[in-house]
Amino acid sequence: MKLDELASAPLSGPSIASQTEAEAISSRRNLLGSIVRYILYALLIFIFIVPFLWMLFGSLRNEAEIFAYLYPFSWKTIFPIEWTLESYLDIFGISQEGMNAGLNFQRFLLNSFLVSAAVVLSSLVFNTMAAYFFARLKFPFKNVLLLFVIATMLVPFQATIVPLYIVVSALHMNNSFAGLVFPWYASPFVIFALMQFMQDIPFDLDEAAIIDGASYFQILRKIIVPLSMTGIITMALLEFQFVWNLFYWPLIVINNPKLQMIQVAIATQTTQTQTFWGRTFAGSVVASLPVIILFLALQKYYVQGVAVTGMKG
Repeated sequence: MKLDELASAPLSGPSIASQTEAEAISSRRNLLGSIVRYILYALLIFIFIVPFLWMLFGSLRNEAEIFAYLYPFSWKTIFPIEWTLESYLDIFGISQEGMNAGLNFQRFLLNSFLVSAAVVLSSLVFNTMAAYFFARLKFPFKNVLLLFVIATMLVPFQATIVPLYIVVSALHMNNSFAGLVFPWYASPFVIFALMQFMQDIPFDLDEAAIIDGASYFQILRKIIVPLSMTGIITMALLEFQFVWNLFYWPLIVINNPKLQMIQVAIATQTTQTQTFWGRTFAGSVVASLPVIILFLALQKYYVQGVAVTGMKG
């Protein structure tokens, strides 16, 4: 036995050494990978955060300072030397210049919020029913109809804006809130996305509910909607952000300044002769806050929705 142990001892030594060396190399690789990953994260944060900070602090400085310290890059490029709330007083019509210019951004924010909320509510009602229609029910030519719905996502908005405006004008909805809400009450993207959530719900629940005497609407309201709430909230957040950022359609369909939305109001601070950068930055900051707050409040559902969608993919 001792001879066997002595014979095997030289073989085990190099094996242990090579294993230790492999672990050290693996550890160094993991450390290097972590360092590279954190550097990339920091670079991404820098790319996305710095422009926002420049806009935020640009709204809190004098107009002459905004572009005065762009080069060479220093702390003065981002942070104001002289702090002021003049741009915010202007856009809300509190200062004399704001009153003379007829600025009233609080009205534009309210208009955008009302339109976005109305679109989200109506859109989710119709889109949820349409998604249930395609995902849970069996009927002839369902795939053909679904193909037409999905095909509408491939048509650019620029190709449909003229006929859409003709329809809205014929219905006497132009220059009104109805003209801002009506074109977006249904979305093929939301329908297709909600279908992915509803298709994974066991069909046995529908059959059991039908046996108990439930109607299709009751199944949708009491079974499908609660189980698809993560996807519904995720789509509501995306739909709200989409409508909140609308610019081209409100610019065309609305002529009354009192009914205009916030993105168009911000663009009016750029004229043929002058651009009020302080007001533009202040309006952009104010317009970003509702979306940021809404996302922070619903980020749990948004992350869950994205994770579930990724798992299905």
